[in-house]
Amino acid sequence: MDKNITHFEYSVAATQGENRISQIITPEVSVTLECATPPEFPNGIAGVWSPETYFLAAIAGCFVNTYQVLADKFGFKPAGFGCEASGKVAFVDGKYGFTEITITPKITLESAEQEATAVKVAEKAHKYCLISNSVKCPVLMAEKMVFQVLETA
Repeated sequence: MDKNITHFEYSVAATQGENRISQIITPEVSVTLECATPPEFPNGIAGVWSPETYFLAAIAGCFVNTYQVLADKFGFKPAGFGCEASGKVAFVDGKYGFTEITITPKITLESAEQEATAVKVAEKAHKYCLISNSVKCPVLMAEKMVFQVLETA
C-alpha cells in the first residue's frame, strides 16, 4: 500500500429481488451476493446471508487479511489462520444496533515456540484492522485465542 495515498473509495449497489432477497453488486467483483432480513425480524428469511452476517464477515475478513499482511512483515508463517466473529445486537435508545463484537483468532502453529509471535501479530492486526476501526461499538479480541500445534513425526 502506498502511504502517500490518503483515501480510497468503494461502492456497492443493492436492489430488491424476488421473495424479499436483495442482490448486491460491486464493479470490482463479478459475483452477485444475496442478502435478506434475518429471521429474528418480521418477514426475515433463514438460510440467507443478512446485513448483520455480512457486517461480521467484513470484520472477520479484514482481521484475517490484516493478520496476513503483518505476519509477512514479521516473517512469520503460521500453518493456518482464521477468525470467528460474533456480535451482540440490542434495542437501545429506540433503535437496534450492535453493542459489542468479539473476534476469536484461530491459529495453527508449527511449534509452541511460535505462540508469542502469533499473539503479537494478532494484537497488531486487532489494532490496525480498517473495518474494526470504522465501527462505533467496541470490537474486542477474545482473551483466549485458539491455538493448534501441528505434531511433528
